[in-house]
Amino acid sequence: LRLSVLALCIIATFGQNDELQAFMDQAQEDYKMLGMTIGAFKGNEWTMRGRIGVRHADDPTPIGEDDKFYLSDAGRSITAMLAARIVEQSEGRITWLSTIADVFGESITVLSPFTEATLLDLFLHSGHILDFEQVMMTEELMEWYDQVWASSQWDMPEDNMQQRMEMTEFIVNMDCGDDPEEMCAEGRYSKFTYTVAVAMLEKFTGKSFDVLLNEQVFGPLNAPDCGLGPNTLDQSLPPQQPWSHFSGPWGVYDIPVLPGNQSNMPSSMTPDDGIHCSMESWKNVLSAHLAKNETFLTEKSWSILQDPGVNLYDSFDYAPGFIVDTSNPFVNVLQHPGGDQKDYAQCIVVPGANVGIVVAANQNLQEGMRQ
Repeated sequence: LRLSVLALCIIATFGQNDELQAFMDQAQEDYKMLGMTIGAFKGNEWTMRGRIGVRHADDPTPIGEDDKFYLSDAGRSITAMLAARIVEQSEGRITWLSTIADVFGESITVLSPFTEATLLDLFLHSGHILDFEQVMMTEELMEWYDQVWASSQWDMPEDNMQQRMEMTEFIVNMDCGDDPEEMCAEGRYSKFTYTVAVAMLEKFTGKSFDVLLNEQVFGPLNAPDCGLGPNTLDQSLPPQQPWSHFSGPWGVYDIPVLPGNQSNMPSSMTPDDGIHCSMESWKNVLSAHLAKNETFLTEKSWSILQDPGVNLYDSFDYAPGFIVDTSNPFVNVLQHPGGDQKDYAQCIVVPGANVGIVVAANQNLQEGMRQ
């Protein structure tokens, strides 16, 4: 199925609108897609767009042009852009090399090996932060993660800010045990590491992630339809926005997920997995990576955000918020997929060619959905 998405992207780049829509219609039939949207852009202008399907499995309301979708991990580059803006504006008071211990000072205890983890390390998954595999290793960690879910709420940004502070304090005081490489390894993809990084930014600025994103990214880049949390909390039908769905292989079932505090990832973890956008707003944010406008970020910052900073698992190069494909001798391709078993999104940007692609669906695209 992921090959089908790749084919859609290729057509979006080189084809025509009618070719794209015809391919999407056939893909919907072949792969039992519920609702999906895709767009290709050059600079800040759409070159083509297409969409298929419905917002809700039990309602005929179609996917709309301005519908918002949950980006999951594919939104990480937005969090990284925020960090770059704050670093630039801080006049050296916080840098990419500032450590967790530097920023929090005596406000929390920070144990080794987390003391030396820098802001950039955290954005490159190199700050020794645990992931789900480690969470499942001990009863204490599982109980802690259950509480993270139970505390999820979208009414009070300041409460989520406090939860991120508490999460950071818990994580950086973990006992790495007899085998630190098992519990506190470096270079492991983590769903908590951007959350720790944003806790540093919130500590430094005194402002919540919500406020910072609106001030530093969404406002300047004309992305009014981006926000945090589920793309809708409205539980009424007909649906006002696409709902998330659990979807089974072979298209046997699509189960709508009732929007609410736990319908996507926990509210405290939005820096890692929790941004939503319309395709227009997402395009506006990503197109900044194409223009590399120095009124938004300096050339040095764009380089940090786009150039590989680490190789993860001896498998792929990673920059803050992007997997970087350097196999083409002429241009690097920046991309990031995202999914939480109920949604799917992916972005692709090629600064050297001034083009990008965004795709989103209201179900998880998984192998075996073709009949």
